[in-house]
Amino acid sequence: ASWEDGSMNAESPAGQSECLVRYGLAGHVGWFALGADLKESAGRGDAVVVRTRRGVELGELLTVAPEGKGRAGEDSLGVFRVLRAADADDLALAADADRLREARFELCRGIAEREGWPLELLDVEPLLDLGAVLHVFAADGLDLAPVRARYRVLCDFDVFLEELGGSAAV
Repeated sequence: ASWEDGSMNAESPAGQSECLVRYGLAGHVGWFALGADLKESAGRGDAVVVRTRRGVELGELLTVAPEGKGRAGEDSLGVFRVLRAADADDLALAADADRLREARFELCRGIAEREGWPLELLDVEPLLDLGAVLHVFAADGLDLAPVRARYRVLCDFDVFLEELGGSAAV
């Protein structure tokens, strides 16, 4: 079973455990489904590739939950899964993505200015799948869905908007 072939569903299949993983520039921590094949070799501090609602990201394993003690049902439904242990290629891709940060920041800031959106771009976080998370402060009442759609048209990468100081994520 794998995420890529669609055979993993939204609920943790038999043989999967949960683990806590830290991911993203902001240091998000969440529960992730962990396959039995990784459970035995997984240890604190291991680099892992995870799928979040934002995309495919590099994360750091914090702990594997003892049987029956995980909380994956709260925030791991659907996409929150450890896909694999990170290898040298994943770490190199993460370094390549990080090198894109400043160029993507300038590109996205320029788009926001040209479009006249009442938002302030604070940071850009490239992901392993080469999408990007845009950390923004947006004016009250700004609908971020059309902003994201416009970014998708104007950029050669997908974007996910996280509004800081608010609860919106698009």
